[in-house]
Amino acid sequence: MRLDKYLQTKYPEYSRTDLQKIIADGKVLLSGKALPKNFQVADGMDIEILQMPAKEESSLEPENIPLNIVFEDSHLAVINKPRNMTMHPGSGVSKGTLAAALLWHFKNLSQINGPLRPGILHRLDKDTPGLLVVAKTDLAHKELTHQLEERVLERTYRAIIWGILRDREGEIDAPIERDPRNRLKMSVRAEGKNALTNYKTLETFSIASLTEFKLATGRTHQIRVHARYLGNPVVGDPVYDGRETASRKIDPIYRDVAEKLLEIAKSQLLQSYKIKFRHPKTKKTMKFEIPPDEELEASLKILRGEAKKYASDLPLQLFEPPQIFANPEDIELPIEEADEDPVKTRPTRAERYAATKIKRALKREREQLRLKEKAEKMKAENKE
Repeated sequence: MRLDKYLQTKYPEYSRTDLQKIIADGKVLLSGKALPKNFQVADGMDIEILQMPAKEESSLEPENIPLNIVFEDSHLAVINKPRNMTMHPGSGVSKGTLAAALLWHFKNLSQINGPLRPGILHRLDKDTPGLLVVAKTDLAHKELTHQLEERVLERTYRAIIWGILRDREGEIDAPIERDPRNRLKMSVRAEGKNALTNYKTLETFSIASLTEFKLATGRTHQIRVHARYLGNPVVGDPVYDGRETASRKIDPIYRDVAEKLLEIAKSQLLQSYKIKFRHPKTKKTMKFEIPPDEELEASLKILRGEAKKYASDLPLQLFEPPQIFANPEDIELPIEEADEDPVKTRPTRAERYAATKIKRALKREREQLRLKEKAEKMKAENKE
């Protein structure tokens, strides 16, 4: 059994989050050595705890905040969280949280994650709207948490990202850790925690694309970090280069469209729109899906009306994807004699030709637009 689960079983009066904190602080030992939370505890092991966590005192009061309850029974609820709502108190936020709204709407909620996070077993960023599951009982909470760990509980997101991904479908396997230069951000780093995201491009435009992301792990800001890592940040993302830093790289002919998108997108255009899990009591498969929220819908309308479909097979990246390993000496690679010629990393002649055609087409389009504006101006002058 994993160490954090073992401690939660042994000390049920403490939340799993609080127990994980003392593990991270090196307060849980075996033979004098600090243990990680995923350490497997075997029978007979003498686990030493230097300091128990301070009991979390709740100052959380129910608040009459409207909630979009998609589904509810005596075991769980499925909520469509709006944008600009924090999940629970913390980091200077004490009012207007989802946790306070849950206390108002539901009499019974799981207390496994402590009194400040009633019923909450997975999270959405403050400005990411969409579906999430809330546990009403501790048994439901444990079962659904197990499903998260075993990837039975599926969370699928839609996002509008800048540019077009190189592969229209695939997976992003890149470890994530807190950025050492900015503690408010996460970043892809070799020493980070395993993070896996599956994606599929749904619709492409001249400057952006509608993309589906499915989480296989649940790291903080995972989709936003992975999208930026590939060079295609989520449109509107204020933390991971999704605003003016990205729009300045857009071809001038579509710059006004990019600016319109940012006027709509006050934050990242990302939404949790599908969720699938096995009901903890009935074992029935539960599936829920919601339409695009107001900001996503308005942004798609602009793209479909003012940004042409992207017909090329070539990628459109606004940023060069960074390398995971900053120091090449950190990587040990076996030295083998190549039996075949090394693969060329530069674009093929066909790819260079296709890219040139795209540039020429954009140039012609700009010239035609200039001539059209000139003709309209002359026509207006003649009328006068």
